[in-house]
Amino acid sequence: MALGPELVFMQARDISREFAKNKVRRVDARDDWLCLSFSRDRALCFSWNAENYGACGISPQEIRSLSDASPARPTICDAVKSHVVGAELAGASSLNRDRVLSIEFRRAIGAGFHQTRRLLFEPSGRYSNLMLLDEEGVVIEAAKHIYPDSNRYRSVMPGLRYSPPPVVKGVPLDSFDPSSEGALRELDSLRGVGKPLISAVKAHCGTRDARDSDEALRGLEFLKTGEGEAIFQVIGGYVTLYPILLDSAKAIMARDSLEAARIAVVAPMVEGRLMAARRKIAARIGEMSRANDRKIEAYERLGDGEGEIARLKLHGSLILANAWAIEPRSKEATLSEWTESGEVRHRIALDPERDAPRNAEALFAKYKRKKSALERARAILPSLCLRRDELDEQLALLECHTDMATLSKMWEEIAPEGARTPRFKSSGAVSPPHARYEFPFAGAVVFCGLSAKGNHYVTFRLAQGDDMWLHVKDMPGAHVILRFNERMAPGDERRPRMLNIAAACAVYHSGGRAGGRALVDCAERKHVRPISGGGLARVTYREFRTISADASAWIDEVRRIQ
Repeated sequence: MALGPELVFMQARDISREFAKNKVRRVDARDDWLCLSFSRDRALCFSWNAENYGACGISPQEIRSLSDASPARPTICDAVKSHVVGAELAGASSLNRDRVLSIEFRRAIGAGFHQTRRLLFEPSGRYSNLMLLDEEGVVIEAAKHIYPDSNRYRSVMPGLRYSPPPVVKGVPLDSFDPSSEGALRELDSLRGVGKPLISAVKAHCGTRDARDSDEALRGLEFLKTGEGEAIFQVIGGYVTLYPILLDSAKAIMARDSLEAARIAVVAPMVEGRLMAARRKIAARIGEMSRANDRKIEAYERLGDGEGEIARLKLHGSLILANAWAIEPRSKEATLSEWTESGEVRHRIALDPERDAPRNAEALFAKYKRKKSALERARAILPSLCLRRDELDEQLALLECHTDMATLSKMWEEIAPEGARTPRFKSSGAVSPPHARYEFPFAGAVVFCGLSAKGNHYVTFRLAQGDDMWLHVKDMPGAHVILRFNERMAPGDERRPRMLNIAAACAVYHSGGRAGGRALVDCAERKHVRPISGGGLARVTYREFRTISADASAWIDEVRRIQ
């Protein structure tokens, strides 16, 4: 989606209104985006991604999701940290009513002295860029360096004075009179308004009488000042705002231009990275499943060779028993085995370079190797079948997770050795993927398994006998453990509330999340038992009850404790 110049103009006003006189507390950046956090829940995101570009508001959870998706940081990150963190946002403006956002920061460096820095953001598709400028307008650093051989109009590199994009020709919006006689004809040459919005306004006017057409045109007066009420809307893949809902547009529920831009910037970026992470994990699980299946097939083929193993032993015994009758340098011998059914003749191939005892010895050696391999196969096959069930469950759980942190943990667990990038050093063993949430108001802790191994870990390693175990009914999902760290009096309302919270967690981390409400079975951990031979997280339980929970309740509770 694209953001129009009229929306960027409104963003400058909203940034000034929302963040002016607030200090930058933190900078986060990855790949092709950078975020400035002004408080715990107020942050501003700039994305120069070719498909999802623009400035918008962003939540801490979304910053974490985008950060977990990639470890790479752009070079401009360190420069912005050095010059902007601790500085106060002085104001924002739109240069020439174009898609160029200028944000000024001021930081006190002594008595009566201030240092001024500017962030210049150009949301222009694949040409989008973010630049940090000093007081003289010289580029300190840029997200993308533009060299003379790639752009004949201007260069953007550290040490060069910033040069804005060429001014678009046309009638400036500030001097445009929508009530004039030829206003409709002049729309195509209007500067400061995106072409998709102009086309939508013209199409809207074309289906109305003169009075309604004039009213629609007067909406352009709003774009001049930004004063008054407007409707944020999407025209095709173009995000804009206008005082009336245009015929070809779809309204967006947003409180300001920064929130409206999220649908074009953050939402698709998060979703795109989630989908890419899922594809990557699913592909890896597929590789592991195919390799495991090949092993199972190979070991099953060894089991099919049980008759050949018995035949090798028999042939070796027959050769030894009839060594006196086998002529030297024979290539074959036909020997008789006497059974209850009578005589059975066996044609046995021989190595002419060996005598009869050595031919028998070779057959016995082959018999021992194959028998040993068969015994190994019988010992290993059950674990390979359990591994197959575990990978199938892992694939089912993959569809239950919608946050990048969880997917990153899943990847760390199954990634090839060369692809693992531990986030910290640990002297001990790393526990399987699981999450822990503390609820101080009830003195309670919720553990949630995030993979097949994670489910087994929280249920049979972390949980105690009187902890509550929860799992969504009749579908794949996480094992959830609810533990109370303090005794509660009978009738304490906190206990049923925490049980509902834990049940909501089980629904959220399950295949039932999309449906909203789902049934959840809950039992004391001491009544939960693993199913022998049923895989890591396959369990049976008794003395349970079933309650209904909504996944959205879990999201609300997590926000309260973060």
